Amino acid sequence: MLKQFLVFIFFFGHFVLLSQSSDIDLKLKAQQQQEKESENTKDTLTTDYYKIYFLDDKVETVDTSLNIYKDYKFNFLREDSFELLSMPNVGGSYNKLGYAFNKIIDYPKLGAIAKHFHYFEIEDIGYYNVPTPFTEIFAKSTFEQGQILDMLVSINLSQEFNFTIAHKGYKSLGKYINTRSRGNQFRLSSNFNSKNDKSKFKFHLTSQNLFNQESGGLTADGIYFYEQAPNYFVLDDFGNQIENEDGTFKMVEYDGYLDRSRLPTFLSSESSLYSKRVFADFNRSLIFNKEKDISSLSLGLQFTHEYKKLEYNDPYTNGLFGEVTDGILVSDQSRYILQKNVIYFKSNFNKFGKLRLDYSLIKSENSYKNYDGNLSGLIFNLDNQQSNFSAKWYKDFNFFKIDFTFNKSLKDEFISNYASVSLETNKIKNVKIKLNAFSSERSPNLNYVLFRSAYKEYNWYNSDLENQKSLSLSAELSFKELIKLSGEYNTIDNYTFFRELTNALNGETDIFRKVSPNQINSEISYFKIKLFSKVDFGKFSFINTGQFQKKEQELELDGLATLNVPEWITRNTIMFSSEVFNNSLFIQSGFTFNYFTKFYADYYNPLLSEFVTQNYKEIGDYPRIDFFFNAKIQQTRVFIKVEHLNSSLSGYDYYSDPFNPYRDLSVRFGLVWNFFQ
Repeated sequence: MLKQFLVFIFFFGHFVLLSQSSDIDLKLKAQQQQEKESENTKDTLTTDYYKIYFLDDKVETVDTSLNIYKDYKFNFLREDSFELLSMPNVGGSYNKLGYAFNKIIDYPKLGAIAKHFHYFEIEDIGYYNVPTPFTEIFAKSTFEQGQILDMLVSINLSQEFNFTIAHKGYKSLGKYINTRSRGNQFRLSSNFNSKNDKSKFKFHLTSQNLFNQESGGLTADGIYFYEQAPNYFVLDDFGNQIENEDGTFKMVEYDGYLDRSRLPTFLSSESSLYSKRVFADFNRSLIFNKEKDISSLSLGLQFTHEYKKLEYNDPYTNGLFGEVTDGILVSDQSRYILQKNVIYFKSNFNKFGKLRLDYSLIKSENSYKNYDGNLSGLIFNLDNQQSNFSAKWYKDFNFFKIDFTFNKSLKDEFISNYASVSLETNKIKNVKIKLNAFSSERSPNLNYVLFRSAYKEYNWYNSDLENQKSLSLSAELSFKELIKLSGEYNTIDNYTFFRELTNALNGETDIFRKVSPNQINSEISYFKIKLFSKVDFGKFSFINTGQFQKKEQELELDGLATLNVPEWITRNTIMFSSEVFNNSLFIQSGFTFNYFTKFYADYYNPLLSEFVTQNYKEIGDYPRIDFFFNAKIQQTRVFIKVEHLNSSLSGYDYYSDPFNPYRDLSVRFGLVWNFFQ
């Protein structure tokens, strides 16, 4: 019934809006006039006319240029992944090399963070306005069988109304056994502005289905065969190494385990995230002065309905996560339903600036499968109703801009309180300065509070968790596009994380993973400073990014060091760029060097779809060198990359987490193709 109602509202709302803003005769005349002028205007259009609007009032234009930043973003996430370390297969998760504590979150999330790195959130959806039909195709090869294809088509049915449809599909078998991934991510959005700009309507619909086979990482034997390849010690019948006459140990060369699919792993399970979301935003001006743009006052309504289903299936249980409840085949399920309604007022006065006031009603429900009553006497549902009041003020003074945001939850449970103030100035020639202070207090994600599973050790209900509090101070200084220096200092109280409980000293971690939610009672301080520089020498460019970070924490007796990060992260690129063939082809080619120092990285737990803190194995201190060759012909950009070309030279000790190796050498290619017709 809900689906039929939402479909009715969608089409009825579009019909009403369009009927208010168009008349048949006027439309025919406009079309005739447009046909007459099309030949004259077609050649004068630039990509600046192709606009993309986001809910945070950010506006972007379609960009068909080719530069090093496009190379950094030509990946599965389509964003710069400087602080992320990818898992072995495309479509998998990412380990974190750095953290940010100044992100605005309006309500406690479901959790399962590992499943959400490439999940399209509300703020990720763009609303287009294009003078001609616009198409973008993103394609890239994966590992073994499969590819990535992300295609978007946008068209303005009238000057006021845009309709955009997009779909991202991917499939990758992977180099390692039981790491296959596939997914479908459908997005539909529409954007309407009435002719007099008094009525505005944004709508989007998403349907996402993300699937992964889960290997659990390499076993102890798998790690040995991976790290020692292709030379192995020869053992006698008692398992002892055989010594040569010169005192060295006898070895044999065997390259069979360079075929990574032969390495043994812990699991042969599956996990998935299925989601649907409907979002609508309607805004109507009550006071409006279009000619002078002196003042405006508008009323808005916003509606969000989101459904998520998480599944984990393990038909071949091997004890990695402990004992299974008697008579149960592991098929864990959890469902999350969010409904959010917002009413807001927006004003824009020259002397006062822009002000927005919101009042929101949020209802969420998180429920778990109870296996037909076999898990008796437990709580399986978390229901929450929350009301938020928020304010946002922006003012552009002569010398600087100020941006203030505030949110207060009106009930005590599952809160999200925050305040943020930013100052920005660019009045100094070629110099931009930005300062920010952010303070927040919010409840932990829902899977810290409640989790249910067929595995006996993975059942908890923690109603007494404290709210996590954080304070973040940051500054950024940039000069043109050549240098950018940024720093951030954070303090965190009641930091919440998943903790590994097994003992590595007696070998428990090789056969068993026991995890529980945990909070640090003491304060954690986390500091990072990042420097970006770009230097050009003729057709050569040197692009360098370095980040130093430090974490301080008072450890209790038998305490666990958490929020672990590498001290240094670096990325260095040397690139050659040139126009060739009478300027009909632009090429850029070079090498990128990536490196981070050793640290106790969190490991991926597929049952939770989370990363778990551990203190027994470090990863890092290995270089990664990529070669790239990129080219641009008109609106087509081609990317060819040899990833980790030094993998066989540095030794096989490179990991994404303590149990999952990083990617070997691979050759990948793809393109981004734009059409403007």
